[in-house]
Amino acid sequence: MNKQTQKLFLALSFCFFVFLLSGCLSKEEKAVQHAVEKELNQLKSTDIKTIQNCITAKDLLPYDGDTEELEEDIASIFTLFYKNFQYKTEKITVTKNNASAKVKLSILDTKKLAKDFSKASLKKHIEQDAAPTAVEFSIHDSYLLLEKLLQKNNYKTKEVTAILSLAKEKETWTVLHTPELQELLTGNFLSYITDCNLLSPKEIVKTHFSTIQQFDAEQLKIYLSLDTLLDTEDTYNNSIAHAIAQQINTCFDFKILDEKKEDTTAVVTVSIVSANFHSIMETYKEELSKWVKTSDALSAGSEGRRQKEQELLLFCIENNHNTVSHDVEIPLINDGVNWKIEMNEEIAEAIFGNVQKELLD
Repeated sequence: MNKQTQKLFLALSFCFFVFLLSGCLSKEEKAVQHAVEKELNQLKSTDIKTIQNCITAKDLLPYDGDTEELEEDIASIFTLFYKNFQYKTEKITVTKNNASAKVKLSILDTKKLAKDFSKASLKKHIEQDAAPTAVEFSIHDSYLLLEKLLQKNNYKTKEVTAILSLAKEKETWTVLHTPELQELLTGNFLSYITDCNLLSPKEIVKTHFSTIQQFDAEQLKIYLSLDTLLDTEDTYNNSIAHAIAQQINTCFDFKILDEKKEDTTAVVTVSIVSANFHSIMETYKEELSKWVKTSDALSAGSEGRRQKEQELLLFCIENNHNTVSHDVEIPLINDGVNWKIEMNEEIAEAIFGNVQKELLD
């Protein structure tokens, strides 16, 4: 027997062996296997209603309201979530009207997805503070955000073993939907996003600062409440507010240096670079001092001098290139939901270059 014939013989023997094993299942075991396949094949369907026979929106995100209308808008979440779903039944045990099936699942590894979702949700809430009008980040927005992440990223899968419980009623086997099974079928996504330690203190700080770093000048004006601090209905004040926001937008940068955590408290040390508004004011004073000694200043009158002061201050803000760096310790506390920054005056001054003290007081 040559090598090629030997390989063919081994392959046929293996197939025959598998056939014998499958043929060894009793009638009830086959019925249980069929029930398992019917249940899990729903997750591989492209029909949203079929998938929802097994998993609903509430299994992914906590929500007390009615999700029927919502689920029509976010239908692709489920097909995206289960696009690589696979399973294999390994063992079936039947005891009268109860049965169990040991199944190996290839399911989405949701820890990275949960982290991305938590960071994106935090970013959205921070952006709300810089929005022209207050708009609540709704549960609908949360689902759409999750859908967007699934569309954008190709998350890995992982293999887990599940024990499915089944019950027989009127000759029909049905898979029991236990909380443990729902958790496994959703890759423990809900457990991850409700874990108050999913994001570390430094990840919380990084998300906060990265979001601020991405604000444009108009968003920073709102975030800093410059419209309140300055009467921005006045054309000059509005120009000053915009120039201040633009300076912060251009100069702000940060680097996380260290993290110390103990129980529910933490401190993250950050090196923060910001616009040097003290330098701006020093430059403004020098330029103003030069100008008041000129003949133009003598002939300008009080209104002319006031106008020149405004022009010089705006010019000095707009043309500043000086920055200042501070190492700041940022305290955080874990409230059982996640880590939260305890904002204080030192942090605000470091981020925004002590603008209020130097320019606005």
